[in-house]
Amino acid sequence: MSFIPIVCGMKSFDSSYDTVPGHQNLYCPNCHNYSVGPIKRKEFFTIWFIPLVPVFWGKQLHCPICNWRQDFKNDEQLNKVIQEQQNLRQKQPN
Repeated sequence: MSFIPIVCGMKSFDSSYDTVPGHQNLYCPNCHNYSVGPIKRKEFFTIWFIPLVPVFWGKQLHCPICNWRQDFKNDEQLNKVIQEQQNLRQKQPN
């Protein structure tokens, strides 16, 4: 009888959502840096490093410093977050 190990795991594929300058460098509520940007994320269950089953497929706000993430569904939600960010920056003391 032979034993063949089955290697399985998760693999994520991230890509840029857009290149609009206003969508980049948003405030991160976790690490308090201005480094959050929107991404498109696809996450798959893999067997032998082959992506087989999609687990997540959507858009997220992502901080590359602390790896914080928040889902958003459409441009309306993204624009609402950006508007809140602009209000936050205006309220900061100099």
